[in-house]
Amino acid sequence: MISVLSKFVVANDITDKVKEAFLNRPHSVDQFPGFVRLEVLSPHDSPNEIWLLTHWQDELSYRQWHSSHSYRESHAGIPKGLKLVPSATQLRFFDLVAC
Repeated sequence: MISVLSKFVVANDITDKVKEAFLNRPHSVDQFPGFVRLEVLSPHDSPNEIWLLTHWQDELSYRQWHSSHSYRESHAGIPKGLKLVPSATQLRFFDLVAC
C-alpha cells in the first residue's frame, strides 16, 4: 500500500468554502480500482493549509486515477475563485511501513 499526500495553501479568504467542499465531495474516487481511503486534514497552526492524504493499493492505481475522468469529476466542487499559494503546493508519495 502507498499513501499520497497532496498539500496546498489557500491564498484567498475562502478556506471555509474549500473545507465545506470536501465535506460535500462527490466521492467519485471512492469507487476507483485500488483506492483505499481519503483523509482531509488541516493543521491547527496553519488553518489555510489543506492536506489530502489518499491511500492506495499501489502507485499504479493512483496514477491511473490521476489521469482519469474520475479525477476531473472529483474536482467539480472546487469553489469558484480559489487561489493557491504556488510555492506551498506539494505532492509526495509514501510507502506504508507499519500500522
